[in-house]
Amino acid sequence: MKLRGLIWFPAVFLSFLRGASGQGFINLDFESATLVPVPGDNYNGVYFAQAFPGWTKTVLGLGIEAGYPNALYDSTFLDSAGISIIDRPLYCPCLQGGSVIQGNYTAILQSGLGYINGIIIVPADITLSQTGFVPVGTRSLQFKAYEGFDSHGTLEVTLGGQALSLRTITNAPNYTLYGADVSGWAGQTAELAFTVPAEKPHINDEYLYLDAIQFSPQSVPEPSIFALFASGLLLFRKAC
Repeated sequence: MKLRGLIWFPAVFLSFLRGASGQGFINLDFESATLVPVPGDNYNGVYFAQAFPGWTKTVLGLGIEAGYPNALYDSTFLDSAGISIIDRPLYCPCLQGGSVIQGNYTAILQSGLGYINGIIIVPADITLSQTGFVPVGTRSLQFKAYEGFDSHGTLEVTLGGQALSLRTITNAPNYTLYGADVSGWAGQTAELAFTVPAEKPHINDEYLYLDAIQFSPQSVPEPSIFALFASGLLLFRKAC
């Protein structure tokens, strides 16, 4: 009986620690979407909270939060900042051939112009963020993205308010697999944020397809010669 008690106590204690450590990140692959149309919306809008459970959207321009409160379904914004969810390819020249990256749904982050009550204010960055518990043993953050950027487009990823140094792991026809060392946040609660800054002054919108985010126990591999060469070609194509 004493031996059974000794085995039982650590199991209960570890279960308590897991429960006290905080809620883990959810819906990192965007597959938990429930698409609820917004009544009377003429832009193919769906309610953001149901389309992106667990996530928060922020449209910012010079300290002003402004923009469309919902998400778009299988559509993108006309020269303004926002977030869309898609389940099919969008045949739009400005998106440069992007499509669903993995599974049923992919998110699109689009920076552009921010507005309040239909009045354009300033160029606006777009951020998709979530606060959660980084699993114990995590060594890297990995995600797949397709960048519909012009030569000015950039992606900023932060964890706990600190910018991550992204490394290309592999390139595929419709996405790049990125990774970053996040071992310092393992076992902690932190905010994960993906931001696409707007051009200032505004000329073009910037688009980022985002999917398949995961916290991995694997380290980010060192880039191979082929990967470096492919990344160089990709940067050359964007510059053109």
